[in-house]
Amino acid sequence: MIPEIQKKYDQLSQAQKEIFAGYGLRQIKHFVEISLPKIEAVLPEGAYVQGINAEGKVQAINPKKNKTYIWISDLQWQERPIHTENIDLKEDAIEIWKIFELAQYELIDLSHVHRDFLNLHIPQGSA
Repeated sequence: MIPEIQKKYDQLSQAQKEIFAGYGLRQIKHFVEISLPKIEAVLPEGAYVQGINAEGKVQAINPKKNKTYIWISDLQWQERPIHTENIDLKEDAIEIWKIFELAQYELIDLSHVHRDFLNLHIPQGSA
C-alpha cells in the first residue's frame, strides 16, 4: 500500500513511532488535513496548538498569558489549567504526515496500514 513503509518508519523519532502506533496513519492524516486548519482558524489570540494531550483532546497554549486551552466538541476552545506532560506534539504528527506522504492517500485507504505493519514488522512491546 505505502511504498517503502519500513524505510519511512525508520526515519521516525521514538516519539513519532509512538504516535504512529497509537493513532495510526488515518487519524494522523485527519488531524493534519482536516482538524488543524479548522481549529487553528479560531485559536484564542496569542495561542498556538501544542498537540494532543493525554485525555485525547487537542491542546493549545498561550505562553505569554500562561494559559492552556482544549478544543471541545469540535466547536470551541475552553480554558483549562496548564497541562504540559504527555503531549503528542503537533509537529510530530505533521512530520509523520510528510514522511509517509499522506496527502496522496484517501482516509479510507489508511485505516489499517499502521496496525498491519506493526503486526508484521515490529516485535510486540517495542514500538
